[in-house]
Amino acid sequence: MTRAKFVPSSVALACGFLIMAAFPASADDKKDQTPSGVWVLKGGEMKIEFADKKTIKIFPHGANDVIVILCEYGLDKEERVKAKITGFEGKDEAKEAVKNILPVGTQFSFKWNVKDDTAKLDDIKGDQAEHLKAHLEGEYSLKK
Repeated sequence: MTRAKFVPSSVALACGFLIMAAFPASADDKKDQTPSGVWVLKGGEMKIEFADKKTIKIFPHGANDVIVILCEYGLDKEERVKAKITGFEGKDEAKEAVKNILPVGTQFSFKWNVKDDTAKLDDIKGDQAEHLKAHLEGEYSLKK
């Protein structure tokens, strides 16, 4: 009779392992959600480059390097992109004009949702949010 009890228990244990194997073990197994690549605003000039896992370069005039806004960024718990302006590249007069509107240290966050080769940037919050919304929010295409 002990053998009869052992067989169903071992079968149940084996089934349990198979079921557990079908599901991800933890949130650590989740695909890396860090934004990457170069994205161009559909119907506009704006270009955003996620240069590495900590740096965003924003090109308000697309390929034209009149002004480039440099930001450091990370993801918060809700997977919002949190950014802080760290500097500028480009022509001196353009840098001076942008510094008055978006000074170094300006902090903001936004939602960045990617599906295939399209991304949507929306829900901007933080310093100068209204000004940033007018220029950044919209749908972007991955530049290949």
